[in-house]
Amino acid sequence: MRAMAWLGSGLLLFALHSPARATDCAEGDDAAIQSLGTAFAQAPETVGLSVGILRRGVASCYDFGKRNKGEATATSADTRYEIGSNSKTFTATLLAYAVQEGRIKLDDDIRLYLPGSYPNLEYQGQPIRVVHLANLTSGLPNWLPDRPDLFTGLKPEQIPDALIAIHRDYTREDFHRDLHQVTLKSAPGTDPRHSNVGAQLLVRVLEHAFERPYAELLDERILRPLGMHRTGFDPGSPSGTLAVGHDASGRVMPYITDMRELREAGGLISSSADMVRYLRLQLDETNPAIALSHRPTVETEHDRVALNWHVDTASDGQRMIWHTGGTFGFSSYLVLYPERGLGMVLLANESDPQAQNRLVELANRIAEHLAAPAAGR
Repeated sequence: MRAMAWLGSGLLLFALHSPARATDCAEGDDAAIQSLGTAFAQAPETVGLSVGILRRGVASCYDFGKRNKGEATATSADTRYEIGSNSKTFTATLLAYAVQEGRIKLDDDIRLYLPGSYPNLEYQGQPIRVVHLANLTSGLPNWLPDRPDLFTGLKPEQIPDALIAIHRDYTREDFHRDLHQVTLKSAPGTDPRHSNVGAQLLVRVLEHAFERPYAELLDERILRPLGMHRTGFDPGSPSGTLAVGHDASGRVMPYITDMRELREAGGLISSSADMVRYLRLQLDETNPAIALSHRPTVETEHDRVALNWHVDTASDGQRMIWHTGGTFGFSSYLVLYPERGLGMVLLANESDPQAQNRLVELANRIAEHLAAPAAGR
């Protein structure tokens, strides 16, 4: 749905301006996928949606809705979205490279890579190891400073501004100071739980191991080799392609750019065309680093976690490797079916408690369609 925006009732609202296409991701022409995307875009909370699919080496991109609810510019494969915690899969890939190159061991005590002494980063003699940062079992809090009292009494719509106010001037020195105050409540390695702090520490470990800033490392090892020229932490480069994030009511939401100490854990900005290039890398499990990053390192009753990636079994018995992401105004989903040679990225410029679940449901329906005999041609 590139040329028109429709309300859920089917009423034509107004014509959209479709930006020039500057990508090598071909415009998708599968009618069933177009229908599924159109139905998703008709939901009242949806603003824009970009879907990138890599299937048996062939890339296709589908775009729906608008870059900004208040304007008429349509999304495209070059539209840039915040990808939230999907940024962590890039960190996991760099970690796998470091392990393959002998720079890091997954079972290293993380304190080998931190400045100063942290006797608090262990539980009954069991330290946090590098692998625990990557498989979500470090036991570290989600945020530093770990001050839930700062949000007491706030309405949900007030929390983004409160978080930005706390983190705008929060420095690396502040982070390490607060890290000294952390107390682990259980042994690392047992209970997967989302932790931005763990992701931030993994970035520090990688910077120590490679002896260069994370942004340079990311650009050198992943972005430039893959030609991901629209991906990075700078919302203004390249100009004119950034989507505007919204909440479910259509309110414009802030970017997380100002949360500088946190952005490497969840602040990457990318497009569906660039992310298809990343899917191509992730589907190549002949690359030992990629294979390592997809290998489960912890398993519970309800989850298997590799290096940041979650690993499930699809309905056909084959692997489904996935990750979700969300920021104040954006939602995203990455999913790989390595045995099928299929990968998908879904990017939306709207965020609410169910937004990521809706993307997962849409991706599941696309995957089911592509598994049907008629779609196998």
